[in-house]
Amino acid sequence: MAEQLEQDQSHRRSVLRALLWLTLLFGFTFAGLNIYRGLYLLAAIEVAYALFSFSLLPIIPKTKHLDAWTIAFLVPFFCIMVFALVLPNTSFTVFAWIQTIPIISYLLLGQRGGLWMSCIFISAAIVAFNVRYITGENAMNALIVTNLAFSSLAVMLFSHIYERSRTRNEARLIELAGTDSLTGIANRMRMGEEFTRLRSQAERSAMALSLVVLDVDKFKHVNDQYGHETGDRALQHIAGKLSERLRGSDMVCRLGGEEFALLLLGADHQQAAKLADHLRQQVFATPLKLNGTELQISFSGGVATLSDDGDDLSTLLKVADQRMYEAKSSGRNRIVSAHNPVPESLVSS
Repeated sequence: MAEQLEQDQSHRRSVLRALLWLTLLFGFTFAGLNIYRGLYLLAAIEVAYALFSFSLLPIIPKTKHLDAWTIAFLVPFFCIMVFALVLPNTSFTVFAWIQTIPIISYLLLGQRGGLWMSCIFISAAIVAFNVRYITGENAMNALIVTNLAFSSLAVMLFSHIYERSRTRNEARLIELAGTDSLTGIANRMRMGEEFTRLRSQAERSAMALSLVVLDVDKFKHVNDQYGHETGDRALQHIAGKLSERLRGSDMVCRLGGEEFALLLLGADHQQAAKLADHLRQQVFATPLKLNGTELQISFSGGVATLSDDGDDLSTLLKVADQRMYEAKSSGRNRIVSAHNPVPESLVSS
């Protein structure tokens, strides 16, 4: 979903901005300490990178290429960490910063990007640490290196598991948020997002896109006579019949109450009206069975088509809704579109 994607991007922008400020602060701090210790090359790199971080601060909040800028920042950032490990006068405690690589990577790049970035730089850091400390008189430090290696891999593993679980849970929550709990089909919120996608596809491919609003006839009578449980079963029955008869490119949703909507890609006024009328006949011909009795269900509908009746979902809903009420006022159990309007005599009566 576009809205969810933008929220995710906003979160990553905030994390990256925080990291840029920390890099700016720590870069100058460690540069001063390394100058004092005579590590002039490392100090110069840290100052340069702190300035680079400062230059990114105004770019990150508005760039459309966040992933590219994130990688451009992280790759040299992690390279500096690994480079610091192999310098002879640095403390081996710099490895503590290496263990932040998986956390930072998964926060900023997600599951797949975080995995690759972590694997590359954790492996490079372990190799660099071995080159420096598992030689000559330092051979006894093998236990230290092993502990550092396993702790780093543990951090990477837990970060990966957390990100994978977070992604799955987030996807599940998004799915639930866009699903009608009673019928299991899409709800109004999901339809709005799907309309945006289908409209873009229709405009790119010069295809028609139609909206059909359907309302169950005399639904209050069903609730009053048979009870709300039967009313719920009737809505589930209709949702199932509509879903099984539509193409994969079409969408059915429940707008609320006893009102449904169809988004039909590639269908103009006449095609949408014909399909909706076919669905009307199918539902009417398939009664809901209730303990030996049969409840015959009908609905009335109105059709609106993109461009002809409006360019946004709100306008199309208004037009389709108006035509649906025309169908109601002219006797119910029918579909009304611009090409099969209700005769004036029926509307006035």
